[in-house]
Amino acid sequence: MQAHEFEREALYRLPGLLAELFDECQGTGSVLVEPADSGADAVIDAGGRRWAIQAKTSSSPGTVATVGEQLDAARGDAIPLLVVPYMTPAGAKAAAARRLNWIDLSGNASLRDDDLYVWVQGHPNAFAARGRPASPFAPKSSRVARTLLLDPARWWRQKELAQHADIDRGQVSRLVHRLTDDDLLDRDAEWLRPRDPDLLLDAWSDDYRFDRHDVLTGHVSGSGMELARELHERLDEADVDHAFTGLPAAWALDPFARFRLVSVYVAGNPRAAADEVGLRRNERGANVQIIGPDDRGVFDGRRDADGLPVVAPVQVYLDLGHLPERASEAAEHLRADHGLWQRDD
Repeated sequence: MQAHEFEREALYRLPGLLAELFDECQGTGSVLVEPADSGADAVIDAGGRRWAIQAKTSSSPGTVATVGEQLDAARGDAIPLLVVPYMTPAGAKAAAARRLNWIDLSGNASLRDDDLYVWVQGHPNAFAARGRPASPFAPKSSRVARTLLLDPARWWRQKELAQHADIDRGQVSRLVHRLTDDDLLDRDAEWLRPRDPDLLLDAWSDDYRFDRHDVLTGHVSGSGMELARELHERLDEADVDHAFTGLPAAWALDPFARFRLVSVYVAGNPRAAADEVGLRRNERGANVQIIGPDDRGVFDGRRDADGLPVVAPVQVYLDLGHLPERASEAAEHLRADHGLWQRDD
């Protein structure tokens, strides 16, 4: 759906959606639409409040942040309200960080005011369509985001970015265009860099799928960092290129919590690597993941930490979001400690 089409659809349907929400919550009545006299697309009176509306086809965290800034600067006496087809988790996180109210045309909403709280979740994306453009965070495409996040303060030319990420310049141009459309990049003539590394990481995390990798699970005697070091020695002896991720990598980068599950990326066939380390596959109580990456880009930015080869902190963060134990806490600890944005030397 084109932007102007969605804006018309949103302004046509929004009064009814708001009236339904407020009828349920507050027993109020009519909703009026007025032309906007600011940066908003429209001003709507509903629930005893005036809302400054902006409709966007994307709920990218970059787009959400931009709308929040624009509406807050021009709000007057109206409450900023973003309308999208479907609000993604990353978009909702960006909106919450900026206290931006939102509603999607799929039936979900987050509205807050002094004496108002509306939270509706669980409705699926009613606008999912086949043939949507390839994600800028697809396995090979994500090399661009990874390169940018390994050194987020650096300004890049597209040619340099293509060379560093080892991707065709035409594909890089298309990816940069997508990321720019989602307000995730700063552009200055021929130069570019992340607008905000946190927003770019959230957008990537929203799209990231750990199950795209070839993951073998099983058991090897040992636990925690002792097991990780043992696996490192065995893989080194077998001349298997590898780098740890998940909980052992998080511990090596910044010790946080004890763990049991050891996750390691290997180059080549993970089945051969599993044989080299003596992995007993498909056992209950598995404590090892041998991972064949969906793209070799996962090894970009790897480093040594506490005696282990580990993937870049950004990759560690992405993987922790899909792992058990205290992985989610370890991810937030790593992020809060600003370990994600250390420059590559």
